[in-house]
Amino acid sequence: MCITAVLALCLISACKGGDSSLSGQTETFSLSLILGDNSDWYRGAFRFAELVEERSGGRYRIAIYPHAQLAGQSQRTELEMLQSGVIDFSIESPILLSLVEERMGIFSLPWLFDTYDEAFKVLDGPLGREMLGLLPQKRIVGLAYGVNGFRQLTNSRNPVNKPEDISGMKVRVPGIRMYIEIFRLLGADPSSMNFGELFTALAQGTMDGQENPLSVIYSARLYEVQSYLTLWNYSYDPIILCVNEGLWTNFTDEQRVLFSSCARDAMLYQRKLVSTREAALSDSLEQRGMVVSDLTQSARQHFRELTSPIYSTYDKLYGGGLIGRFTDETEVFDD
Repeated sequence: MCITAVLALCLISACKGGDSSLSGQTETFSLSLILGDNSDWYRGAFRFAELVEERSGGRYRIAIYPHAQLAGQSQRTELEMLQSGVIDFSIESPILLSLVEERMGIFSLPWLFDTYDEAFKVLDGPLGREMLGLLPQKRIVGLAYGVNGFRQLTNSRNPVNKPEDISGMKVRVPGIRMYIEIFRLLGADPSSMNFGELFTALAQGTMDGQENPLSVIYSARLYEVQSYLTLWNYSYDPIILCVNEGLWTNFTDEQRVLFSSCARDAMLYQRKLVSTREAALSDSLEQRGMVVSDLTQSARQHFRELTSPIYSTYDKLYGGGLIGRFTDETEVFDD
């Protein structure tokens, strides 16, 4: 085990109060997330902590660690520590979870969902539950879906309204193969880098642009080094409130009901925050000097057609007709 993990284990163990049912003491669990305390991820985590303490009558508490403090600010290390049980709870994106269960990457498919309501209905239905059912074999239990947001494009070169506008653009994308392939199909020059290095790369011109939900673009102050924002909703990014599978297995039925209900209600709260703030964030970025292009469905369709080969490629990878089942479900909502 790495030194960071050992130190984190000591810190977390010091917070634990043992078996609260036997000692009557408060038991504290750790919850890690990569974003800071000004993020909607944190607000969702904080609401979860509030509900757990309130509904347990103070028997259980959640200690929140933003910026993945226990994992040296590394999302991958955070995920490994969750799997090993060093961290009890965490909030993760399926983008990261796809590194241990590739089928979780289905949520990142280009233009899979058109609206938040459409995405929520799928995630809250049988398909969403089925996807969570893939995680326990990876030593993770997914309790509830929240939302990071639809991923948008920013750049310092020119407005992007049609595929030709992105040709040759150096775009930073998350470190998974699907995003690299999407932007290559669009004619861009994508590459991955640590998010912590992104601001400097954009400021120095090493990268022309990047893609992220509006909340991340705003909180990271990317408007200071990016001039153009394209609202195209090209990839939907949920988040999942997770718990270590071993801890979950050792919980009593009463504890599972408690933590499940708190997770669900906290993530519903978090979803409302994101959807309410989204329009305001777009306006705020425009007020800070960004030129905003809000693409119509027709304009987005041109981009979607170029990226359609992704669907057949990943249908073979995921197997079981999984992508077809998702697209069939979204077509129902379109009707």
